[in-house]
Amino acid sequence: MTSQERHEARYQRRRAARRARQEARCAALGSLGEVFSYHTMFKYGRKCCNGVRWKQSTQNFERHLFSHTAKQRRLILAKRWRPKKYVHFTVCERGKIRGIDAPHITDRQIHKVISKEVLEPLYDPSMIYDNGASRIGKGLHWQIKRIKQQLARHYRKYGRAGGVLLLDLKKFFPYAPHSIIYQRHQRYILNPDFRRIADTIIDTAPGEFPGRGMPLGVEPSQQEMAAMPSAVDNWIKCQMSTHSAGHYMDDYCIILPDIEDLKNLGRAIVRQFEIRGIPVNKKKCKIIPLTKPFRYWRHGYAPEDYPAGEAEMDEEAALCAEQCGCTAQSAKKPEPPKDKKTEE
Repeated sequence: MTSQERHEARYQRRRAARRARQEARCAALGSLGEVFSYHTMFKYGRKCCNGVRWKQSTQNFERHLFSHTAKQRRLILAKRWRPKKYVHFTVCERGKIRGIDAPHITDRQIHKVISKEVLEPLYDPSMIYDNGASRIGKGLHWQIKRIKQQLARHYRKYGRAGGVLLLDLKKFFPYAPHSIIYQRHQRYILNPDFRRIADTIIDTAPGEFPGRGMPLGVEPSQQEMAAMPSAVDNWIKCQMSTHSAGHYMDDYCIILPDIEDLKNLGRAIVRQFEIRGIPVNKKKCKIIPLTKPFRYWRHGYAPEDYPAGEAEMDEEAALCAEQCGCTAQSAKKPEPPKDKKTEE
């Protein structure tokens, strides 16, 4: 067997193992009736009313929640459920006007079930650790803390050499290609009943362009968009061996010790996104030397905040130490032995 044949055999084994894990995760969800059980739908129906109980439609829905839940469950099991018309309105966020498409309160109940019980358990294992958007236990504050850890690790190892690449995707939600989302459904949602519901939500999603666009304000949209760049994320982490890289939704932050390598990596990332039909906002993409302060998600990062020699093991190193069976103290480098003459 030649080296190329051995490489192909290893690749096929890894591919088969990944497929087996995907099938096991999908089988663990259960059937359509088990996922959309009355108890589960009633629980998420109550959660849909949080924060919007001042609306008349929400009050009517919660007043008749028992009958509404039974009706929606019958439609789901009979495979006759179709979303109602979205309500469009605009909000001004940080001086920028955004269009919001709010689903009907009865459809939000279905959206929560499909998001929490199907999309999250199937999508999360394929996403990188440094993707902090719309994930349990993470969020914007976690992402900011993670960047601080990566900067501290970089300064300990390389000092203030290198720079940070800030990359932004252009109109991430309005320009989202539906073809990538359908391909992801085919790959990860192996149950045809769940895949049909997820496809129905994409089919009826309002958009400015044909075949593109995911609405803001819809919970499945958050899960779909958070997982959409996963192919590029894994390419950056695994094939390009860039460990200090992460993003919150469509805003990327990548740290490298060499400016030229950072420029080449930035061009390669733009090509990877353009191949998949995801446009990059090149006007907002910039490289900032680590000798200068920069801002990411309205938070400032200055080199004075990360002095060289600061020794604090980050969350990822602690997790690796725990998996290896050692403690955080034993994972650190041992101190050099003291000289007896110096002690005397």
